[in-house]
Amino acid sequence: MLSLIETRNRHFLAACREIIANLPAGEEINLARVAEEAAQSPAPHYYCTFTYALRMIRLLRHGRLPLRNDRRRLLWEELNIKTAIVMARRGCRLPEALSFVLAGGSASRFFIAPTTAHRLVQRLRARA
Repeated sequence: MLSLIETRNRHFLAACREIIANLPAGEEINLARVAEEAAQSPAPHYYCTFTYALRMIRLLRHGRLPLRNDRRRLLWEELNIKTAIVMARRGCRLPEALSFVLAGGSASRFFIAPTTAHRLVQRLRARA
């Protein structure tokens, strides 16, 4: 699991670098804005294991997901919707559909908290 977080952080920092590189010449870098924009940008993966995602989607579908209004809940809801679409199109069961989504699907965003995003972008700034 730690390697998934490290991969997410590397991808997030790459998104931050791209945002900074695309700033107009001479514009001051606002780290909070860069962090928020990068956090809301599409992510190449979902950064979760198949087993954990399957468990969380099952909890969501049975109304037992403990998270109410949280970014992580949004992640599971997005995965659930994409998985349901694959199930309907391919006529397969949840595990197969989830495998398909995780293997080839990119996330709509990074699903990280603003504090985490800001801490990561500060790490980028410290390296510069």
